[in-house]
Amino acid sequence: MSTSTAPARSAGRQRDERTDAALIAAVLDLVSAGATLSGLSFVAIAEHAGVSRNSLYRRWKIKEALYIDVLASVNRPVPVLAGRSIREDIVKLLSALIERTLDTRAMHMLRALNAESGLFPQLHRRYFDEIVAPRREAMLAVLRRGTENGGISREVDLDLASDVLVAPILSRMASGITQDLDPVTTSWRIADLVFTGLAPR
Repeated sequence: MSTSTAPARSAGRQRDERTDAALIAAVLDLVSAGATLSGLSFVAIAEHAGVSRNSLYRRWKIKEALYIDVLASVNRPVPVLAGRSIREDIVKLLSALIERTLDTRAMHMLRALNAESGLFPQLHRRYFDEIVAPRREAMLAVLRRGTENGGISREVDLDLASDVLVAPILSRMASGITQDLDPVTTSWRIADLVFTGLAPR
């Protein structure tokens, strides 16, 4: 019986994870320094990473493919929720969003993508589908649970409630004013404020 779990590559060099990481870091560095996604070239990225252009081309044929991996590198997994308290679960989701916002390079990359979403529609769609949508669905699932257990009025528009919960954080990210955000404290303040309006009357 064979113990092989995956077919070996028949040709080509094995990818060096250190080279991949250097190229991804180069994009984050250059964007943080003010480069636009459309303005970046493979030449500039390779030079900043200290690798050959051939090494970059072997990994990514187009910039959009590279940018997808850059976005994945700054992404954080959706938190595992305890399910004991609606408010606690919401705080955990908001805290994860704030932590990403406080990651300067991640924030610059996301702002650059949003600024040029029209030039990279497929990239922006994949960002929404693979990063934004799972977090939004996690928030909606918690809010739906709140309506089922009586903690949230059934008359509340849950999509709008989700938007209201994350809007203060996204606003700070867009403005770049994030220095006074504390993941836990800020998340509790937002949740307490919003839940005052979500509770049944």
